[in-house]
Amino acid sequence: MNETKTKKLRTPLVSNVVYKILPGPTRKRTESPYRYRLIYRSGASGEAGCLLLWEVAGGRILYQVALERQENGRLDWHCTCADAIYRGSFTNHLCKHIQGVKALGRGPASPTV
Repeated sequence: MNETKTKKLRTPLVSNVVYKILPGPTRKRTESPYRYRLIYRSGASGEAGCLLLWEVAGGRILYQVALERQENGRLDWHCTCADAIYRGSFTNHLCKHIQGVKALGRGPASPTV
């Protein structure tokens, strides 16, 4: 019995995980490390739709932060946290998760994303 084993080719992974210190989830707001993991990046440049999608861990639960391009070319940030949903929809308020990813320079113009 001669079994042929196939080797899987391994490709190096691009660093898609970054950390940022943000105010924590408790009322004391003690600074905590938050992990941003890029889970989606659009290959279509210039088209409307989701450009980047990040998974954010470090708070009470996992959140998602997305960068979306509108038909008119405007870029909009979205987060699934309660702060973004309840305060962000009525004002130009950006939650700490969006502020964190923007502070890392992980927008569409960043060549390292």
